[in-house]
Amino acid sequence: MAPSKEFTPLVPPKDVRPRSAFFGPSGRKNMLRDQLTITSWLALGALIQGLAFLVLGRLALLPAAALVFYRVFVIYAQSVGWLHNTFMDGVIMSKFSSQLPDENGKYGSVPAKDDVVVFLIGTRFNHPLGLLAPGVREFGGFMSSMIDQLDKEGFEDYLGSTSWLNAGTRDTSNELLIVQYWRSTEGLHKYANGPLHRESWDWFNRNTKAYPHLAIYHETFKAPAGNHETIYLNSHASHLASTTTKVWENGEEKWASPMVDASRGLLRTHLGRMTRGTGEEHAERGVKTIYE
Repeated sequence: MAPSKEFTPLVPPKDVRPRSAFFGPSGRKNMLRDQLTITSWLALGALIQGLAFLVLGRLALLPAAALVFYRVFVIYAQSVGWLHNTFMDGVIMSKFSSQLPDENGKYGSVPAKDDVVVFLIGTRFNHPLGLLAPGVREFGGFMSSMIDQLDKEGFEDYLGSTSWLNAGTRDTSNELLIVQYWRSTEGLHKYANGPLHRESWDWFNRNTKAYPHLAIYHETFKAPAGNHETIYLNSHASHLASTTTKVWENGEEKWASPMVDASRGLLRTHLGRMTRGTGEEHAERGVKTIYE
């Protein structure tokens, strides 16, 4: 394999650990929207509009008409460049990869030099009341508390969490999936045997007969060093790229992003990122991107 320069980070380390992507600003709104079908939301809106018409007459049409006009105008203005396109907020206009730094904040020059553990934990509420079903509040509270604890306490080998809704199985109350990234199964197992997780698991075992509609599962995958790769192009920080690693700079604790430039060197190609190539495979086939 050809020698490579040390990878170049795209984001400077932060003094305080950013919140996991799990705690994104739209999580609760999307969960709420998932509780009713489109027809139910439309019917509810029609009912409210009808009641408003009985009270206000034709004036009741103005708020809805103004909102629709405003939304259409914003879409058009953003599309033609009159207004800032907020959908591009956070997008990194580059080709980048996720490479974990060492404890000194160094990324090295060898791709995928560390093991990565991917832990999937999910739940689904099989009840017509969805989020309002018995036991959901307590159950959801445990889930959020554990991720909050992992974020705030910087638990050993924990990198970060993201959350996803499975939109392909049914119309409402879909499965919620949490994807976690760890450096080792040892760190994951150590947390699983900690007080808060044990309390959560004991609660579930005590109440599983009372709340049979609460479903939970997990899957664990360990990708050894040299057997995983990531690439992002014109993307925001997502998945492994949204995580952070505790590093030390001049004796001070910092939190470093794994995002590094992938427009040159070994990280340009799939084989290079898997430590199975030179990074020149695209050039050999005459393939070139705008970032190379």
